[in-house]
Amino acid sequence: MSTAQISKIATTACVAFGLALLTSAPGAMAGGPKHCPPGLAKKGSCTPPGHRKHWSKGDRIPDDVEIRVIVNHDRYRVRRPRDGEVYVEIGGDIYLIAEATKRVIEAINLVDAATR
Repeated sequence: MSTAQISKIATTACVAFGLALLTSAPGAMAGGPKHCPPGLAKKGSCTPPGHRKHWSKGDRIPDDVEIRVIVNHDRYRVRRPRDGEVYVEIGGDIYLIAEATKRVIEAINLVDAATR
């Protein structure tokens, strides 16, 4: 067996082993809740701040994104949403979205909300 053949077999084995790890332990490789660092777990998100996705007006929030509906509008100093709209918190950011379509109507800057 040549060195090139041995190298190819070793590479294939490593790729297969990596795929087996990814499929057998879904949260383990992606930093799932079981492996969330304590500082990020307290904030309710295992995604570091620099890696979070920020949405803009018109963007649709995907179904797999964890959102928290805001019901205490006074706490965030935001107006009551109109019918069919709802304020949500995603990774520490506040968005006004259309409830039916999950389209972003407005991205709320918390500093702006605090000064209203």
